[in-house]
Amino acid sequence: MSGWVQIFLDFIWVSAGLSLVAFSLGLILGELKIVNIAQGDLMMVGAYSMYALRDVPFVVALVLTFVIGLVLGLVLERGVLRWVYDKGFMATLLATWGVGIVLEQGVATIFTVSQKGIDPPIKGLIEVGEVVYPAYRIVVAAGIIVLLTVLLLLVYRTSIGLRLRASIDNVEMAAVLGISPQRTFAMVFAVATALAVLAGALIAPTIAINPTLGLSFLAPAFFAVLIAKPGSLGGPILGAVAVEFTFILLQAFLNITVAESILFGLLALFIVLKPQGISWSWSTAKGEAT
Repeated sequence: MSGWVQIFLDFIWVSAGLSLVAFSLGLILGELKIVNIAQGDLMMVGAYSMYALRDVPFVVALVLTFVIGLVLGLVLERGVLRWVYDKGFMATLLATWGVGIVLEQGVATIFTVSQKGIDPPIKGLIEVGEVVYPAYRIVVAAGIIVLLTVLLLLVYRTSIGLRLRASIDNVEMAAVLGISPQRTFAMVFAVATALAVLAGALIAPTIAINPTLGLSFLAPAFFAVLIAKPGSLGGPILGAVAVEFTFILLQAFLNITVAESILFGLLALFIVLKPQGISWSWSTAKGEAT
């Protein structure tokens, strides 16, 4: 029984971080219609920012890192991506790939490639049944769940969210109605970048910090976005939960290498069989079933 409790807690912890990254990817893919290969490297920037600010109080370092993410997102969108929006899928893919390489090499130059680490601000353990679990992970997972809930409320219950969704559905019509595509693109990319940087900052105390740390999150996050309906903003979160749940089940019976191989194989097969994704909407699913 204690083993399953441990698995459940790990599932909550990893799903929370993956959901935050998937949501940020979903924002960029839904609004800008580009695949941001650099999203994992942006997570890495967040982790290294926390390492650089390790002597600053953790909450202050977290806020500063989020601001760094916003500024970095604006710089990348205005300085790089705005010039390739109309160049096609491959141009934007290569542009974000190049951004990722620059970020990795820049960090490696500044901090070297040796692994770094920081101490979690909360060092205690919480007892859940017969299992003791790091309090930091539970607190951060709960915080991410609250953050994602607030973001979804902003998207679906505010005028800003209405403008965002209108722009995602039809950018030309949104422009006619007075919604500036340029400002919307810049805002969305900046926020999405900051969320990815924040995700890296939050997991930094629990992992070895190195220039390639974000790569392990990139593929699962992309699959989480792809199995959701295109343009959906809540779907990537549920997609991340589904991906991690499947991986946890496979890992319970198989070693991690085999589990990962089967997971990505199943996800690739799903994308082939259902490229339009899942709506994750009860009303829509009910209508399709009838």
